[in-house]
Amino acid sequence: MGHGRVGSETAKYKSSEGACGLGLVRSYLYVFNVFLLIASLILGGLGIWSVLAEIWFIPLLSDLSYPLPSYLLLGAGAVGLIAATVGCCGIAKSDKCFLLIYILLLLIVFLLQVMAGGLAYFYRESAFTDLQARLNVTFTSTYGAPGESETTIAVDELQRRFQCCGSGSFADWQVSAWSTSGVGSNKVPDSCCKTETPGCGVRDHPSNVYYTGCIHRLSETVKIHLGYLTIAGLGLCLLQLFGVVFATCLYVKLKEPDAVHL
Repeated sequence: MGHGRVGSETAKYKSSEGACGLGLVRSYLYVFNVFLLIASLILGGLGIWSVLAEIWFIPLLSDLSYPLPSYLLLGAGAVGLIAATVGCCGIAKSDKCFLLIYILLLLIVFLLQVMAGGLAYFYRESAFTDLQARLNVTFTSTYGAPGESETTIAVDELQRRFQCCGSGSFADWQVSAWSTSGVGSNKVPDSCCKTETPGCGVRDHPSNVYYTGCIHRLSETVKIHLGYLTIAGLGLCLLQLFGVVFATCLYVKLKEPDAVHL
């Protein structure tokens, strides 16, 4: 009879221990989900800000290098919000199918963040060289050309905002297709003027126009933005790994035959 009591107490202890372990893992996942929700909102907000804040000069950049990390972070934020919802359902219902989907979504978010952070870091290192080559062509060959109104508007907006003129300096306009084509009498576009008025670009004196080129200010702006994307992508991606570990632990515990569903 004594042995029966000991066996009963042992079984009760094991059952209690299993329930406690399961409850702890679920609690960890609930807490993690709060952080996941916050991180997803940060990623999505940063991606939107990065695209919208400087959308006016995207036509001056390469087709994919700058916008792609922003879109990847947007995707990571969206998938993260879906993962948080699925995770809450899986944790609350102790549903192994939901947990598997949750783990898969976390891995997708992790990959999107690594790709975004890696691309942002890679492009940040070569931003000045790439922009210099791109801007030289844009200023000397594309500005004012037929069918290039979007680029022309972007160049004018760039010169107004950064108070600059030309790619490397105002002298770039002297050898540009816009200048040699003989369109108008301006030596530089009106957007180069310190006080912009129609036809003010006819004089390129330093008292009238900016002499500093736009490449330095633009490359610094791009580097700062890409720096934020790098930190967000590579810094926050570690968070997803904790979620994968916790979710996997809960999944394994739910497969145990004596698991107590709280």
